[in-house]
Amino acid sequence: MGTTFLVFYKYRSMTKDELEKASKEWRQLKVSLPEDVELIGEYNHAWGTEYNGFLLFEAEKADPFLDWWSTFKDNIRWYVEKTHTIVARKR
Repeated sequence: MGTTFLVFYKYRSMTKDELEKASKEWRQLKVSLPEDVELIGEYNHAWGTEYNGFLLFEAEKADPFLDWWSTFKDNIRWYVEKTHTIVARKR
């Protein structure tokens, strides 16, 4: 049984230099994903919500993602002002 994580995010206002730095850090952070966690989608719009977009992760077991989560949050905290995560399990 797999687990899916839908992570909505809202950026704070950034300068062009901050945007470039955030983009570089995001590319590096994706490489740090545990090998049994897959980023299956990056969506830059979430119409009908207050969020700028969302990420879709899948993992066979939730623990690797949850162990990685604090690293993820610590790294994006300076440019993402808000997240909301929905967790679902496949049958």
